[in-house]
Amino acid sequence: MSVMDTLLGGLKKIKIECFSDPSCSITKKKGEIEAFINPKSYTRKKTVEYTTPEVISDSGQTYFFSKMGEETLVFDEIIVDGTGLTENSVASVLLHQDVETYVQDFQEVVCQYDGDSHSTNYLKISWGKLSFKCVCKSVTVKYTLFKPDGTPLRASINMELQKNVDWQQKAMEAGNNSPDLTHLRTVKAGDTLPLMSYQIYGDSSYYMEIARVNKLSNINAIKPGDQLYFPPLKK
Repeated sequence: MSVMDTLLGGLKKIKIECFSDPSCSITKKKGEIEAFINPKSYTRKKTVEYTTPEVISDSGQTYFFSKMGEETLVFDEIIVDGTGLTENSVASVLLHQDVETYVQDFQEVVCQYDGDSHSTNYLKISWGKLSFKCVCKSVTVKYTLFKPDGTPLRASINMELQKNVDWQQKAMEAGNNSPDLTHLRTVKAGDTLPLMSYQIYGDSSYYMEIARVNKLSNINAIKPGDQLYFPPLKK
């Protein structure tokens, strides 16, 4: 730890919190973990999507804005050290017992599959001014140092995260009943997908698309209290 870190009260660790709900509400929090040793850098990437009209004998492309694409956050080499040569190694023994246990705890937070919700966790990354709600796209663990019996003593974790916006926020941004905007609806007694499709879009035939977007096993797999996402649809 540097003199500057000491003056600032210690170097803050990246905190990764996991939730059962995309809004990352504190009432839906399932757990958290801190980076063992902070990475030296991270990368944020935003993409933009365009359409290109097809024109016969076109000598070049003309791009028209379509929508904002993915936003990703990549952490390279979050080091996990169990040699005892760093202060973090002592913390590891107390909290996680060893490198492999820390890695398992880390993966349970960022990418464990929940059989009840049929989904992985929703995540919130906090580090200084960085606050990023997301889902995990990939986690890669590389083991680099071992005891004579093969037990890992050091590892590095690379993680790619994709920004995630919860449905409630999308619905609030929409703000009206236009079929060209995003909506979030709570299922009430007597509701069916065709009925809700008709109420939103004025056409009951979109019920299969609603089931697909919400990853329903069948069109009857809804019950009062469920929240369904109704995306913009082009007629």
